Amino acid sequence: MDIRIAVLGSANFIDRLKEFEHELVSTRLDYYIYQSPVDATEIVKNIKPCDVVFFSGSLPYIFAKDAIESLPIPAHYLKQDETVITTTLLSVYFSQHIPVEQLSIDLIEPLLIQNVLEDIGLSEQYPHLLKIDPTYELEEVANFHASLYNGGITSLAITSIHAVFHTLQDKKVPVIRMLDSKSNILKGLEDAKSLALLAKSRSAKVAIGYIQANQVISEEILKKIAGTIQANYVPTDDYLYTFISTQGNVQIALESNIIEHWFELVSFPIKIAFGYGKTVIEATQNAKDALPYVTENSAYLINDHKELLGPYPNRQQQVQLKTNNPKLVQIAKNTKLSPANLSKIMQFSRSHSSVEFTAYDLEVYLQVSRRTTERLLKKLVDHGYARVVGEEMTYQQGRPRAIYEFNFPTY
Repeated sequence: MDIRIAVLGSANFIDRLKEFEHELVSTRLDYYIYQSPVDATEIVKNIKPCDVVFFSGSLPYIFAKDAIESLPIPAHYLKQDETVITTTLLSVYFSQHIPVEQLSIDLIEPLLIQNVLEDIGLSEQYPHLLKIDPTYELEEVANFHASLYNGGITSLAITSIHAVFHTLQDKKVPVIRMLDSKSNILKGLEDAKSLALLAKSRSAKVAIGYIQANQVISEEILKKIAGTIQANYVPTDDYLYTFISTQGNVQIALESNIIEHWFELVSFPIKIAFGYGKTVIEATQNAKDALPYVTENSAYLINDHKELLGPYPNRQQQVQLKTNNPKLVQIAKNTKLSPANLSKIMQFSRSHSSVEFTAYDLEVYLQVSRRTTERLLKKLVDHGYARVVGEEMTYQQGRPRAIYEFNFPTY
């Protein structure tokens, strides 16, 4: 299955990337263009389901830092290194023959310039440098270059910010962009892909859960509980039940307080303990070790670092009965889906291990009938908020199952 990467960059960066994106194996890129790095914050809030977010530079990554922290997936940015500096300086030297001291350069880490110049024996010559600070207005960065050029001190500006490049062009200041090499961009995307695979691997690791009660829990309730974390369950003894799931599913249940709904399903007090581990044996032992710490209608977790976390739930339940987000309001209006159902669908998207899913996956998570699930999906598909991207045939007989993906922001 392909790794899906959301790429945030300027129009110029994305146009260049499209020229060689075909060289990326088992990778699918979704493009999001910003006019200014500041725009990255809002773009991140509206990306569609994917496996990792990739930024074309450190500045948009820094601006979007708070929004990134709320994502259930990793993020990565293209780092500016000595290779980028060397490529840019060589291009200037061979194409324009401009001495280093007649250059003005803005970049996140000025030490990179010093390292390159020392390596090639030009430590006596130095360009005019501006260390980019996220608190700067982009106009300030442009004025740094413009004032040096208009004062006759420099002959060329080199900028790391695409918006500054266009501003300087408007000011009639000779300017070029910092040149990200093709190999550097491909390496950055491969690093992002590795982060996504690592996150998938971690979330797919086994998690063991125990529910302890003082009387028998019905099969119907156990099935509903298991469905919310996509688990199998077995009774360990009369009042102790074991659930086998993945760390990703359990983590979402804990972080979004899905387990609070479990307490509502069971009419008598229960205790919940989870264990993570590198093996089933270790996860089982961690769950057993967590159980003595649990009080009635609460949960504790011992992870694979032997850290005891809890008690859960510690926040209000995340299923929203109303929404003020304009985009979600529009989706609810178009599809006639309730905010509560939309919230549950978004939680499903966050917890599901893949961008793609089947009606059965959603049915198990929502704990509703197949007909209800298909009705919800039809509304989303009819209005362009989900789409069929393939089908699978898990049995030799019967109709193949449609494979879906969401086409609206769920993070």
